[in-house]
Amino acid sequence: MKKMMTLLIVSLLCTAILGACGNEDSSTQEDGDVVTLTLWNRYAELRGGLDEFISKFEEEYPHIKIDRQETPSDTAETQLRTALSEGTLPDMWTNTVELKELVGIDAVKDLDEVFTDEVRELFHEGSFFENGTTSEGVVYGFPLASPRSKAMMTYYNLDVLEELGLTEDDVPTTWDDFEQIGQEILERSGGAIYPLIWNNPGWANEQLVSMMGTAISPETPWNYDFIEGEPSLMTEGKLEATYWLKDMLDQGIMAPESVEIGLGESEAIFSIGGAAFLFSGDWVGRQLTEENDFHNWGVAPLPTKDGEPYYYRASSEASSIQVSNDTENWEEIKLFLEYAVEHFHEDVYVNTGAGIPAKMNVEGTPPFEQYHAIGELQEQLSIPVPIPGELNPATIQFQRDLSSRLEVSGIGEALVGYLTNNISDLEAALGQIENNVKDHFFDLLEENDEVSQDDFTYPNWEPFVPYTNDMYEELR
Repeated sequence: MKKMMTLLIVSLLCTAILGACGNEDSSTQEDGDVVTLTLWNRYAELRGGLDEFISKFEEEYPHIKIDRQETPSDTAETQLRTALSEGTLPDMWTNTVELKELVGIDAVKDLDEVFTDEVRELFHEGSFFENGTTSEGVVYGFPLASPRSKAMMTYYNLDVLEELGLTEDDVPTTWDDFEQIGQEILERSGGAIYPLIWNNPGWANEQLVSMMGTAISPETPWNYDFIEGEPSLMTEGKLEATYWLKDMLDQGIMAPESVEIGLGESEAIFSIGGAAFLFSGDWVGRQLTEENDFHNWGVAPLPTKDGEPYYYRASSEASSIQVSNDTENWEEIKLFLEYAVEHFHEDVYVNTGAGIPAKMNVEGTPPFEQYHAIGELQEQLSIPVPIPGELNPATIQFQRDLSSRLEVSGIGEALVGYLTNNISDLEAALGQIENNVKDHFFDLLEENDEVSQDDFTYPNWEPFVPYTNDMYEELR
């Protein structure tokens, strides 16, 4: 009897222990350690979509939490550089420091494990390029926006047009037409409504005149003439576009506060009917609709001197998510990125109208009907042009070295100075900047054995014709 009692007690103890073990395993699975991934985002237009996307991801993977922090664009680079120097990088961040630099100090993680050849084929051509999302063919950035995006266009306020007896057919395509319609708007509104609202940042002015300028000087899509193979910061097109903007300001067709305010303020003025037209990029549709609760607007190409087409260089910037090479949570990040390949572009771009996604054939429900019109314009206006780093990766460091020698590498601030009457001779100011850049460019070529002027010269390129990957092979 004693023996039987002992066996029974042992049996009960074993059962209790096994039960406890089973409960402990269950508790670990349901309530175990949660891994928190930090993500810094500098793109304001992505905020709303990220909320929805992260919520869905955390529901799918309850053991992973995303600690998202917003880093304003004007402080994002400083914040990341501080984290680099202190060894306190987040797990992930949206790009801000040049990729070549990050790869050089081994700060950013190789993402080829996620971006197999099969996955890369899901993205638009041009989404993966040197010093943008890749370095020496290795992927280091999860592509966000389409490479064929960011072209500026005209937003028009239908409430204003209808109030003044105008229609979409009256949206101007030439500078002369814009001036004529502008005068009509001023007269019909008694000066209460400005024809155009603009904004003052140097980068915005440089982008606008560079794009308008390609209708006159198409060989220079930005700051290089790919026919001559040299820097080209002052073209006939850029000069004429700037003179036209100044004329619109002096005539009162452009609102005078345009040279004092930023993009957010100009969007607000446009939304409440203070102006008929606004020049800006593809991301503004969401800002007008979601941030300003304004829906009665349309989009059209920018006006140009004679109504000739203009274009913007595709793949000009690579908006992407990058990963710290020192992260201790790679397996969880990999799950996040794999989930993002499937869902990010629909949730964050299409469903919010934040822009055109890098991934192809993304379905979704845009929040405003003009979304598809914006996408069609971007396909028309954002055209791939030669990227010297694709032909010769050594040009990436070359251009970094060139920039480091320059006090002024762009013309944006000079344009603002001219519009605000702080610079009287625009041609002299831009000429001085261009000559300085050219002098350093050719000096650096003489010092560099890995780069030649041929790396910036593309005889098989024709403006307005998309420059495709196979065209680089023709020159190798």
